[in-house]
Amino acid sequence: MLPVIINPELCKKDELCVHECPLSVLVVEGKDQVPTVHPRKASYCINCGHCMAVCPTGAITLTAFEGQEAVPFSKQDMPDPDSIETLVKTRRSVRKFKKKQLSAEKIGELIHIAAYAPSGHNVQPVSWTVLDTPEKIHELGEVIVEWMKEMVDQKHPLAGKLFFSGLVNAWNKGNDAICRNAPAVAIAWAPEQGITPQADAIIATNTLELAAHAKGYGSCWAGYVILAAAYSPKVLDFLGVPEGCMAHGALFLGYPAVNYRNIPPRHKAVAEKVDGKFIFHAKQNAH
Repeated sequence: MLPVIINPELCKKDELCVHECPLSVLVVEGKDQVPTVHPRKASYCINCGHCMAVCPTGAITLTAFEGQEAVPFSKQDMPDPDSIETLVKTRRSVRKFKKKQLSAEKIGELIHIAAYAPSGHNVQPVSWTVLDTPEKIHELGEVIVEWMKEMVDQKHPLAGKLFFSGLVNAWNKGNDAICRNAPAVAIAWAPEQGITPQADAIIATNTLELAAHAKGYGSCWAGYVILAAAYSPKVLDFLGVPEGCMAHGALFLGYPAVNYRNIPPRHKAVAEKVDGKFIFHAKQNAH
């Protein structure tokens, strides 16, 4: 079956799809002809949808998404640049959440949005594990604390550098500085082998984070979860990450308990021209 189907009755024969296809899957045999799939390049199609996106008449469908059509939009549907800037600047790492459940269904909606994040060769290798109950979050914390104890006992350099003993003691006293008593967590994982699986998972996580902020949810990158997953097979097993895969991104999610009302400052990057190249440095805070 051909990866791309073009409706000849809708096609304007403008060849936009031919010129936009990143892998030259589509060709046109002559003037005023409907484009066709190159017989030797059909397998090259990565289902990126560029052909569908550029077609002004909706003449194109991808067989990989049978029954799904492209959704038209106009410039009026796009947020203005100031709105995007405000969205980015008002994003905060939320560490205090309301005791209100954020369901896996709502997180699933965010995951679907994150599926539009770029990935190497459009492989879209990212899968997600979602925990959406306090009980499961606590179990995750227990598994991570167990790993931290092992690292402390082994006198691993990481344990001292990141104060694992203090975190374990705090946990034992009922202070969850690991999972922040978050209502939910979403962990992005992908096969260890691939084109750019680590970058793909991180980009998808960042996309989900911004989508969550836009919907009024709070999020915080779950650094200890990802760190523990990198060292502990038990953590990966608890998260349901199969062998041969690795977790690369994780977000605690929930409804923020604090209302942020102001945008704090950031140092502007300073440009330096070196050998004809512009190098931008973000000025660091003095220590």
